[in-house]
Amino acid sequence: MPYFRIDHEVSVFAPRRCARDLATSLGFDRRAAIELAIAVTELGSNIVKYGVRGGITVEPSSDPDRGVGVQIIAEDEGPPFCDFEIALLDGCDDRGPLDPMTFLKRHGIGAGLGAVKRFTDTITLEPASDGVSGKRIVVVRYLKR
Repeated sequence: MPYFRIDHEVSVFAPRRCARDLATSLGFDRRAAIELAIAVTELGSNIVKYGVRGGITVEPSSDPDRGVGVQIIAEDEGPPFCDFEIALLDGCDDRGPLDPMTFLKRHGIGAGLGAVKRFTDTITLEPASDGVSGKRIVVVRYLKR
């Protein structure tokens, strides 16, 4: 269960590669492996932008009904989401729709978590593992969708 500390944009490359390589070793096709790598990149960039400090864990997953998969856990010590469901919508942050005039300043268009949701089969928000501060996003992509 590799854990990758994320403290700079460059820190995202190692977990991205790990997710892609793990997916390939489990039998995912090239496109699915790349989609998982994109999901890791989006989660990692959110840690850098909003999370204060945190990390990503990439590990194999197995479900009795759905089979083998790749689980990605992104955890940070940053502020909680105002509304996680709204943050999953393209063009929104956790408070609602974004003003297009702010995209450049934000370094994004508000589609990152939406992409994570599209490229994985499950996405859940949990309290941080210490139960006190921060948050944890857990996603899984299964080989058989």
